[in-house]
Amino acid sequence: MEKTVHLLVHRHHLSEDGQVTADFMEDGEPLFWDDRDDSYMIMGLYSSRELAEQRIESALRLPGFSLAPDGFAIHEYTLDSEHWTNGFRVKDGGE
Repeated sequence: MEKTVHLLVHRHHLSEDGQVTADFMEDGEPLFWDDRDDSYMIMGLYSSRELAEQRIESALRLPGFSLAPDGFAIHEYTLDSEHWTNGFRVKDGGE
């Protein structure tokens, strides 16, 4: 029997002074993919989507998260299975 886990991540954009700032979003996706000033936080690993969604609701009452409510993402993974099976490409300084 396959077991699925739910990884909850929060992404927020930081302004030049290090403050959380609004993202330019459209249909839930960032319009610009320059994420050098973005910060990612792993919020937790949950046994169900419902538990991950409950964590989002509680986090929205906390400083920072309330300023970036669209930054939450729940990623589903099956345990004991391979991910990123094709590897990844590393850019050198000339690309």
